[in-house]
Amino acid sequence: MYLEILAVYENLDNYILGMEKENADCEALWNQYAIEPYWKKISHWAPFDMSDRKPRPIKNISKLKQQLELLKKLDLKEINNKFMDITKALPNYDDDPIVIAIYPVDDDNVVVKEQQNGVWGVNVFGNIILNVNPLVEDYSQWIPYVFAHEWHHTVWGNYWNVIHGGCTGKFIEALLIDGEADAFAKSFNPSLNPKWISQVTKEQEKELWNEYYSKLLNETNVDYVKYMFGDTECGIPWCAGYFFGYRIIEAFKTHYPLTSVKDLIEMSSEEIYSKSNYGLQFGFDNNVV
Repeated sequence: MYLEILAVYENLDNYILGMEKENADCEALWNQYAIEPYWKKISHWAPFDMSDRKPRPIKNISKLKQQLELLKKLDLKEINNKFMDITKALPNYDDDPIVIAIYPVDDDNVVVKEQQNGVWGVNVFGNIILNVNPLVEDYSQWIPYVFAHEWHHTVWGNYWNVIHGGCTGKFIEALLIDGEADAFAKSFNPSLNPKWISQVTKEQEKELWNEYYSKLLNETNVDYVKYMFGDTECGIPWCAGYFFGYRIIEAFKTHYPLTSVKDLIEMSSEEIYSKSNYGLQFGFDNNVV
């Protein structure tokens, strides 16, 4: 397995110079210096347009300068070694090279800053983008976690989209994709406790499961943003879908602790949920057909 790290943050000086000029076009400059030189390589494996996953322009230039100073101190060799350890723990189904692009993320992004420990990732059909705010305390320990989460998506996607021949599109599948990924990422540093899988109380868990999630498992036309990322108007906490996905995987592992990460990937979401017995605690049938 070959990993290529694109340290995009090392090449943004001209973006900053352009932004400091009068009437600067932020979108055009960002596209010129942060997107165009890298996007073809990042989206190399994508069979369709994934432009919605492009990192967004950074407008807070004074903070960006501080961020770049810190990011340029990252030990990329050490990071690559940690990434390689993760890939060895979960080998892919082929030896295709994988690109990991590291971008700064706007310090004004409060969600990333306060809820995601300064690091969030996105998968571009196998390749990975890590968006990093080094102004957040202890951000660096979350870089391997987020990489592990996204790497699991890479391996899962390769199996279900390429080798196996397609996904079901059911909501239970969407829940467990991230539940499995977080369980895998957390296995490398159990002391890390992401807010997105620990923010729901026991009372909320039962209420949300009964009112929403138990009714959606078989559905293929679900408001993904609402039920994965939350909806305050409906009383659905931030990233509730991630929480339920992780809880189901936790429940499965209590019954089948010796199941390997790869064996779990190759199991259908319906089988995982059924064997987890997660729904039984709330009085629901634990089968999804």
